[in-house]
Amino acid sequence: MSHPLQPAEALAEFLNTQPDLTQLTVAYSGGLDSHVLLHLVAGLAELHPDIATRALHINHRLQIQSDDWAVHAEAVANQLNVPLTVVPVEVDASHADGPEAAARLARYAAFSDHLQPGEHMLLAQHADDQAETFLLQALRGSGPDGLASIPKKRTFALGYMSRPLLSCTREQLQAYALAHELEYIHDPSNDDTRFDRNYLRHEIMPLLKARWPAANRTLTRSANRCSAASQTLLGLAQEDLRQVRLRGVAQLSVSEIKTLPRERAYNVLRLWVRQSGLRMPRLQDLAEVYRQLVTSRSDSQGIVNVRDYEFRRHKDRLYLLPPQKQPVAFHYDWSAPFLPLHIPEIDQTLTREDCVRQGIRLPEQGVMTVRSRVGSELIKLGEPAFHKAVKKLLQEASVPPWLRDVTPLVYIEGRLAAVWEIAVAVDFRQGSISPTEVV
Repeated sequence: MSHPLQPAEALAEFLNTQPDLTQLTVAYSGGLDSHVLLHLVAGLAELHPDIATRALHINHRLQIQSDDWAVHAEAVANQLNVPLTVVPVEVDASHADGPEAAARLARYAAFSDHLQPGEHMLLAQHADDQAETFLLQALRGSGPDGLASIPKKRTFALGYMSRPLLSCTREQLQAYALAHELEYIHDPSNDDTRFDRNYLRHEIMPLLKARWPAANRTLTRSANRCSAASQTLLGLAQEDLRQVRLRGVAQLSVSEIKTLPRERAYNVLRLWVRQSGLRMPRLQDLAEVYRQLVTSRSDSQGIVNVRDYEFRRHKDRLYLLPPQKQPVAFHYDWSAPFLPLHIPEIDQTLTREDCVRQGIRLPEQGVMTVRSRVGSELIKLGEPAFHKAVKKLLQEASVPPWLRDVTPLVYIEGRLAAVWEIAVAVDFRQGSISPTEVV
């Protein structure tokens, strides 16, 4: 069995596998792991003069010492001749998933804001972190995606997020720091065993290593196998998603999802959520979507709320939406020359060009009215003309129920001229004669 690479070897191997890498940023907290990584990167600068190197320190401002740590980071970066940017962030202390998750969200948002196109963000996570993450995900009941744990490289923002030291152990990093007399900071929150990861690190992992000395390496192998299985499942999910996605729109076909075995349907929903940039749903969320929306009657109008988004069904379409608020009525006057009209209640902008495209005959002067439904509206359609209920028209046009009360209605000369993007009244179509022009 091969031995873990030493930190310098691991970084050199990583750089050799990235021939197109021209710029990188080290995420430098000032702690042991990131200090070792920054020291290594600075030491390899002479071997890779074509790679522009810098560092980023995120000041979470959660500890009394936070500003002192930022000063320490600047001093170390100056000593190593590596340009460093200190970024203060605001951490949402009320975050539902706790302070660790809130700090991570703030940190990654800062990484995203500062990463340049094609640049690599280097993080100093190592084999012990990988083993801890695998166990945490297993204890949460995660599937192959979660058990794949920490990827060595992935696309992130405009560039990449890479972890060149994943094959190294914490002991190796400590030995490197000792040998090079590195002075690093210690965050006391890392000793707080109220946090799950710290509890695993300080209470559980020493017991596992005492019984199974190679625990880190074997857990990492399991994570790698789960990663391979996850990639296989991802390929299948991509094929299935192409099958169930409705052409030209963002929704999925419920009837097509029904043709898939349950687990493949779950994988399709996970991939759909991931591609939408949302947090992954829990297994119980997927089970509710499958039960309430996929396998329910064709006229089901169910909703499944998943924290910060929701699944909805209308007829054969499955929707993935932000939480829908109670409809708010609106009423606006729109005057010639009909500059763009923004309706904040529905976050939609109506333009003169949209009216022309829909075939609405605009008055040369005066005011149109744009408002939401109040009920019992009729619109004059057809040849010969007849009046049709707007409610019926919206139903026949398959407008989802949650959008019917906020579909803009356009009134000209006090008469309903158009149901936005649905129908134009016969008297107000382009080329028709205005009722006021009839003698």
